[in-house]
Amino acid sequence: MKYVYPAIFYAAKEGGYVVEFPDVQGAVTQGDTLYEAMEMAEDALAGMLVCYEDSKAGKLQPPMTNRVAEPTPLEKVVAEPDEYSTLAFVVPVKADTDTYREALKKAAAGKGTKVA
Repeated sequence: MKYVYPAIFYAAKEGGYVVEFPDVQGAVTQGDTLYEAMEMAEDALAGMLVCYEDSKAGKLQPPMTNRVAEPTPLEKVVAEPDEYSTLAFVVPVKADTDTYREALKKAAAGKGTKVA
């Protein structure tokens, strides 16, 4: 499936970026550069959504108790710097769980190492 969720990017005081998804519990990542943080955000989002899909389908034991919420509209997401950041901003991030699963299969088969 294809998804788009809002992510909050925090520019860390010590450098780099921390990324959180307010609607997808457990999807948190970081990157040293904005580009890396964007790549990592796509990977973290797709990975958590695969877990949620597998749990819903009964493929995870024990099943996850949290469910993915509908994406909050971008204009309703509030991004404010916290004590560890100098800037916060909202970015829509895409995830394709079918493509992510295929990449996982290839990586597990030794045909590649990059998942997303």
